[in-house]
Amino acid sequence: MRQDIHKNIYRRQMIEMANEAMKQIIIPASIIQNMPNDTELGNLVRTMYIERCKDAKAHIDYIKSLN
Repeated sequence: MRQDIHKNIYRRQMIEMANEAMKQIIIPASIIQNMPNDTELGNLVRTMYIERCKDAKAHIDYIKSLN
């Protein structure tokens, strides 16, 4: 029983962390410097953000399936 409580706490924390990960991304300076224009940079940032959200949602679904 006590073990189940710890598992549930851990799972909730993992879900919270995944939700937080969807709120921001870090772009390395080298990527920003190597982009020829702001339009391409914006497209890259958007693509990176969409992928991060997909990964986080997949992780959340996986954690929820463990119950």
